[in-house]
Amino acid sequence: MIDRHSAVALAVAASLAAPALAADPQPEVVVSASRFDDAESKAPVSLTRIGRDDIARSGAASLPDVLGMAAGIDVRPMSGALGIDTAVDLRGFGESAGSNTLILLDGQRLNPVDMSGIDWSAIPLQNVSRVEVMRGTGGVLFGDRSVGGVINIVTDKSGAPRASAGLTLGSYGYHRVDVSAAGAADATYFNVFANYADVNGWRQNTQGDQRALAGRVGHILGDEREVFVDVAAYGDSNGLPGSIKRADYDADPTRARSLTDHQKREGYRLRPGVRYAITDTLSFEGEVTYNSSRQNAVYGATPYIANRDTTAFTPRLQWRHGLAGLASTTVGGLDVFHGKVDNVALDQSGSQLSRAFYLQNTTSLRSDLHLTLGGRRQIVRQHAEDRANGIDGEASHARNAFEAGLAWDLDRRTRLFTRWGQVFRFANTDELFGYDPLTYAPVFTGGNVRPQHGTNLEVGARYKADGLTLQGALYRLSLTDEIGYNPITYANENFDRTRREGLELEARWRALPKLELNAGLTTQNAKFVDGPYSGNAVTLAPKLKYRLGAVFDAATAGRYGATWTHVGKRRFGGDFDNTKEQLDSYGILDLHADWKLRDVTLQLRLANATNQKYAPYALYSSFAGDYYFYPAEGRTLFGTLRYDFR
Repeated sequence: MIDRHSAVALAVAASLAAPALAADPQPEVVVSASRFDDAESKAPVSLTRIGRDDIARSGAASLPDVLGMAAGIDVRPMSGALGIDTAVDLRGFGESAGSNTLILLDGQRLNPVDMSGIDWSAIPLQNVSRVEVMRGTGGVLFGDRSVGGVINIVTDKSGAPRASAGLTLGSYGYHRVDVSAAGAADATYFNVFANYADVNGWRQNTQGDQRALAGRVGHILGDEREVFVDVAAYGDSNGLPGSIKRADYDADPTRARSLTDHQKREGYRLRPGVRYAITDTLSFEGEVTYNSSRQNAVYGATPYIANRDTTAFTPRLQWRHGLAGLASTTVGGLDVFHGKVDNVALDQSGSQLSRAFYLQNTTSLRSDLHLTLGGRRQIVRQHAEDRANGIDGEASHARNAFEAGLAWDLDRRTRLFTRWGQVFRFANTDELFGYDPLTYAPVFTGGNVRPQHGTNLEVGARYKADGLTLQGALYRLSLTDEIGYNPITYANENFDRTRREGLELEARWRALPKLELNAGLTTQNAKFVDGPYSGNAVTLAPKLKYRLGAVFDAATAGRYGATWTHVGKRRFGGDFDNTKEQLDSYGILDLHADWKLRDVTLQLRLANATNQKYAPYALYSSFAGDYYFYPAEGRTLFGTLRYDFR
């Protein structure tokens, strides 16, 4: 399972651990491991925390850019610099990544009930306080779609008085304006963030724009007690150039298959909530989230009009208590989620009602040994209707998930952990439809598509001291009834058993007072283990990805950084037989620099500095007998000027 690349990485990690560093690490608040703010988490999880300073140092222009900083994540932009249609893959799910990686915003799921992508435009980057990446262990706390892991985007909730304004200009007509403000009066506080961006595009028909307005108003009731409401309105539009054939990709990757296809989305989100400390040991949190969006698109001569509405109710309790004289924390809650999508143009609709109860307990068996046990029960009722073809079907499914883990603190810097847990996902509303392979007539497949389920086993370690952080995990994720699209039967169905094994390593080292080095490596083997494809690789899942970075902070003389990202070869989408050639590996060099003079910050970023030609997503069409590519952007320069008001 561990190849020579992994062995080299382990040796490098061991050498980085050599320096003796004295200061103790400071606690970091995380949410994903317990669904409550936790500065002293004892959960046995593989978790990466990308903070505001990390985001600022990276020079990232979008949230998908930020996510690419974490080991184990493969980021695949389909078209355009705005990242509107970017797919994010945790632990090698390839074509079905969007249904197996759960994206949260402040603990509330952003994944729609169908196969449409995440509305990245809904989250202004300057509103992001931190990003938490929890790999492979979301079955109990989050349930459906968290098979590969959970990415929780945590927004800024501070009411500290401040304001800023920024302007970004870039290649291919890129413009972005960002403004933010926050303040407080007595016990009431607010913050607001807004941005607008547009671009002409590197490829033909990749012009686009995005806009968002987001904020919070809160009222403090007392210590650890508040009521709040989060609001957001957002939208984007962009051309849809589509994939291009091999000959076009080789001749000119800026070409488009379609010069007229396009889409437009608009939506809003409303989330009132409460945080209330009932006693010193018992806390309650809960939210009601409503998200509504409208999408209009044209694919060829076919219009696509979709209305999506989701409502979630997520109350939960945290109880800090003693269990047989041992310090324990128990978290329990309900997740009620209803989502509906109406495809107006096709006269189709799908809906899902999900209800779940979960309970997780962490007990310190000793001061240095912590046991976590948990369980979840989730029930879904799905409905699909195609009025034009007389289809009206319903399906109900239920799954349980259990987990057990141990975390062992060897000292205040070093933690070892192991964890076993069950994971699952249900079919999304698009996967309830299929086509008859003989007549091509639409059919209801929801009653035949069983829930995907499996187990995840991992062991890992984390070392953290002043100036040095090392962490790594070995994992095996075994799945039964994995859900995917079969191009032969024209239907979404359950595959034979699959398995994903891998190693994830991350390191950050302040080698010199002004120099920080960072690295991340992922090796993974995602394959079928039964059936006609036994031994074959899962498509679009790279076996190797690594990232190397350095940041030099010269104080008043500026801060300078470079990041090299390598993604290994992958099987083309649709090549289940593994008989076709592989999609080329690629390496991307990003450079960034920033200078700060009092309240003014200037930042430059050169993305894909070597002008590497590559395609993060491509597929093989057996019908056409050709390869189709979604080329990524070439060399791109961005410059940002920001003023922070006093």
